[in-house]
Amino acid sequence: MAEQLGATPRAICRDLEVLEKLPVQLYTDKNGKESYWKIDPDFRNRLSVPFTLRNFSPSILPRTPSGPWTGPFFMIPYNRFSRKSGRIFPSLFSKRMGGLRGSFLSGIPAQKDYGVYREFIKVIQEAIEGRRVLQLLYHPRDQSPAERKVNPYAVHLRNGTLYVIGHCHLRKNIRTFMVDRMQKIKLTEESFPAPLGFSLENYLRHSFGMFREDLIRVKVRFHKSITRYLLERRWHPSQKIKKLKDGSLELAFEVAGIKEIKTWILGFGSLAKVLEPASLVKEIKDDLEKSLRSYGA
Repeated sequence: MAEQLGATPRAICRDLEVLEKLPVQLYTDKNGKESYWKIDPDFRNRLSVPFTLRNFSPSILPRTPSGPWTGPFFMIPYNRFSRKSGRIFPSLFSKRMGGLRGSFLSGIPAQKDYGVYREFIKVIQEAIEGRRVLQLLYHPRDQSPAERKVNPYAVHLRNGTLYVIGHCHLRKNIRTFMVDRMQKIKLTEESFPAPLGFSLENYLRHSFGMFREDLIRVKVRFHKSITRYLLERRWHPSQKIKKLKDGSLELAFEVAGIKEIKTWILGFGSLAKVLEPASLVKEIKDDLEKSLRSYGA
């Protein structure tokens, strides 16, 4: 065994001792004067694959020719994962997966190339894995750049944009930060405890996109020409649907803030009419009047 594996006899004995202590079905197979140590084939197929979180994470990212993951930061670990999995998975399985790869395409928008932020994302990843505090120079929209300290909890991709969700030391609450608006980033020596009870899914449950404000009820009536399109999708976990006699549709939501749902409603143009709240009706009416004036004489 030592000769075949290019190891010392002592190393082989150590490995066998480890296997004997593990719940591995190891047995001796004798062939004449020779003895062979073997692992039961059925059990071997159930052994866990030794991937780390960083090895495995690229495999779940959508790989598209023009997607947001085509930058060096994402494709290098993806290719490493592919090479490593190719050595472990059966060759027939790997060939079949390679053949299927061209049959599936993700339609995630590719507005941004995050290759330029590879070092930032690497620092963010290290901070999340090691629960280390980040120090940022962050430039919010319509505000001046400011120093922020953040306990990063998660990274989320939404409509081609990367966001970091974590506890902001300045605001003393959980906040959302766009990676694009980070001008400087530093991994500090400060650590933070695991966020008790935090779940990214629960945090974003009431949001219509990425940002959270006070809960508000929104009701919208849509023209009958897009009823089928609207029913084919689930737009928000809180949505309630009411079909009207004339074929039109009413959708009601409980959402955290109106900024993002307002943009969504405006995208339907004259086919959507807000019924409540009154404040959102006024906002959309004002926006439409401004748009109309911009097309004036």
